[in-house]
Amino acid sequence: MIVDTHVHVFTDDRKNYPQIRDTARAGSIPSITEIGQTEWPLTTTENLIAMMDDAGVDKATLVQAYFVYEYDNRYTVDSALKYPDRFASVVVLDPMDKNAPDELSRLVEKQGVTGIRFMRGRLPESSLGRPETFPLWQRIQSLKLPLAVNDRVWEVPKITKAMEKYPDVKVAFEHAWGHKVGAPPDYSVLEPLFALAANPNVYIKTAINNIVAARDGGGTPEQLYTKLVQVFGAKRIMWSSNYPAHPKFGGIKPRLEESKKALAHLSADDQAWILGKTALGFYPSLQK
Repeated sequence: MIVDTHVHVFTDDRKNYPQIRDTARAGSIPSITEIGQTEWPLTTTENLIAMMDDAGVDKATLVQAYFVYEYDNRYTVDSALKYPDRFASVVVLDPMDKNAPDELSRLVEKQGVTGIRFMRGRLPESSLGRPETFPLWQRIQSLKLPLAVNDRVWEVPKITKAMEKYPDVKVAFEHAWGHKVGAPPDYSVLEPLFALAANPNVYIKTAINNIVAARDGGGTPEQLYTKLVQVFGAKRIMWSSNYPAHPKFGGIKPRLEESKKALAHLSADDQAWILGKTALGFYPSLQK
């Protein structure tokens, strides 16, 4: 089974799902966005399912499209509820908001949400490890939710305080850790991430941008994945397409094919864990 652990969906139905910035409409020509890259192609849930079927991807976690909807998680949640056999939903809340814990409980208990993401986004500085976030951490732990984290690799060590206080929370660091990875064999740029590997509740997601970064650093994707497996083990690594971000990398199918090439030197068992089995353990709702 192949599981894509990081995809975003959004619709051009702006009446029911207002956007914080304008995005592509059906039949429109992509433009340049406020975040400095070619605009994401329109990715409705139905578009995504068709692409997954074409690529041979069985299931996916829908990660809130923060730059489209910010903290309004309704389209992500509604999409997962509409197709429960294909998707799990991962929402984004402001970790500094005192109302976030109760909102998370509502989303889990009433809307079937199965994960949460800490998104650096527009926050002026990293919230990782800040005491103001501890009530949300407490709720995440009590709800037994997995947490995905998007932040800069040098900010990652700040999370240690929270993880020590709430040791039962499983945390996956997203592909943003690897926009730059440095040179093999040590990949010293990633040392802040590697330093957390002794904690068995630390996982990582990989995506196409990590593969490109490996080449940019003077190495190969194969070398990078060898290092990641050495440090974390395949059972704590998850594949993702990160579609539709970075549209220059194409759709889900070419991203998966490129990833399979980068993993081909690993054992069949390691490949199976990275491409699907790890995700099924981290997001148990995908097993249904």
